[in-house]
Amino acid sequence: MSLPNSTPLRRLGRLFCLTAVLVAPAARGDNYSDFQQASARLQAMQAKATPHSGLPRLGDPEVAQLFAQIADGPRLFQAPVAALQDVNQSVAVCEQAMRLGKTYSAFGLAWPLPLSGAELQQARRDQMMQNLANYGDEMSALFAFSMHCHGHLIGLMAREFSAGPADAVSGPERLRARAFSKNAAVAYAGVVQFVQVPFWSVTQKKVMLAAAAQHATANAGLMAPPQRERLLASLADADKDLDPALAPALATIRAALAVTTCTGLCQYY
Repeated sequence: MSLPNSTPLRRLGRLFCLTAVLVAPAARGDNYSDFQQASARLQAMQAKATPHSGLPRLGDPEVAQLFAQIADGPRLFQAPVAALQDVNQSVAVCEQAMRLGKTYSAFGLAWPLPLSGAELQQARRDQMMQNLANYGDEMSALFAFSMHCHGHLIGLMAREFSAGPADAVSGPERLRARAFSKNAAVAYAGVVQFVQVPFWSVTQKKVMLAAAAQHATANAGLMAPPQRERLLASLADADKDLDPALAPALATIRAALAVTTCTGLCQYY
């Protein structure tokens, strides 16, 4: 599989692709309950947004409190409740956060406009850029959370597939592991490559790259070595005009991608 070579705006959409699974009913727990309640509240606030009011912003203290409960991946996954030991329920958490992020990135894109053809396409692109300008802090926080959530999922999948010898894994299970690895790799590559695009602020990039660096080894371990090489090569020009605040995280990511061995979930890619 080749790395995504679409425009940065298209990469936003790729972040919302996760393996399709059946989601079991959620159990209750402290941080998990906080996440469930806060994400439901934020989703309800998003649903009430109008072109005039816009979407909920972190500058609103209530929204900031909701994000503190939604986007704190380390708090949620460091000592996960029993429900988050289940792959399906963990995927449900990732997908809920992705839906919140997609609402920010896609705000206004479905509004009817008296335009067609190239003019309509340009208007949609302009709206996307306006969303990034208005909601970059919110989107970067949710994209960073997706790195923590995927890191948690990788751990669950790795534990499941290391329970027995690789040659004993059935064909359907191999396909499931492969689909998971491919989707997770696309999401990871999209976030990492944001370091090279101008519409994120340094602070926003730092939030996302720090999360990506924290889970660099796990994500690189999903990829076949040739894919790691391609992602690493795509970062060749990332040092140009790089803010020093981003250098440590980028170095960690590059070091993980430079590993050439293939063990664990990489075997199923």
